[in-house]
Amino acid sequence: MDELERIAATFPELTWSRARRITEGWDHVVVVLDDALVFRFPQEPPYTEALGREVEVLDHLAPRLPVRVPRYDRVAPDGSFAGYPLLPGRTLRPEVLASLDGTARDALVDQLAGFLSALHTAPVPGTPLEQVPPSSLAEDQDDVRRAAATHLPAVLTPAELDDVERILADIDALLAADLPEAVIHNDVYSRHLLWDDATARLGVIDFSDMCRGDPAVDFAELHEYGEAFVRAVHERCTGPRDPGLLDRAWTYQCWIGVYMLTDHFDVGKTSWETARETFDRVRDQTRRAR
Repeated sequence: MDELERIAATFPELTWSRARRITEGWDHVVVVLDDALVFRFPQEPPYTEALGREVEVLDHLAPRLPVRVPRYDRVAPDGSFAGYPLLPGRTLRPEVLASLDGTARDALVDQLAGFLSALHTAPVPGTPLEQVPPSSLAEDQDDVRRAAATHLPAVLTPAELDDVERILADIDALLAADLPEAVIHNDVYSRHLLWDDATARLGVIDFSDMCRGDPAVDFAELHEYGEAFVRAVHERCTGPRDPGLLDRAWTYQCWIGVYMLTDHFDVGKTSWETARETFDRVRDQTRRAR
């Protein structure tokens, strides 16, 4: 039974005239009905198991956040898929951010900072956030190390391999350190940020990788908009000030560049061109900073 058949069988009251199937994500198939309803179908058992938790956590967080987030109102009885009203807005690609005027950009920075502040300072005890699992970065680091040793010597230069090893060593050092811990989104980047021009509102989607980890992780991939943007968001965040957060965020961004290279070989969701662009960008910026 395909996704549309499953939706129709589970929610017979629903009708639609158009459907779009989106498979570019890493862990879910997404079906959009009439540009109004979004249904997410987890593709792996861990994400199926996490879906019920995501529904409950977002219901708890949504009233406390200054941004729009998914509010699931249709959940399959077996928990295998769920849907929510489509969040309006354009995917916040770097060119979309660059096109915004000063007022809109300022509002966006405020809302993103407010979202991260609220999430990272959210009380956990006695709330659904107790269900949020710890970060899997240590396990992911082991996987990346193995994949890097297997695949990267054939496609990178000796100098590039040295940079890969330096980046992995930097992550090892962070994993051994006593770092702040908070509930984090764990995947804040352009594909998961939506800007609604009509209302000047930010939307944040895809909380399936939410975990308890270093808040710096949520600043890492904002570097696709440039360092100045990352600093602007950080400066407007409230709560405890962490003087090492921005340095760690850059370390995590460099690691993501290596992760994407290895993912290209291990999973294939990341194109070599995309992975290479990210890795080259972090290497170039690191060299300029030295």
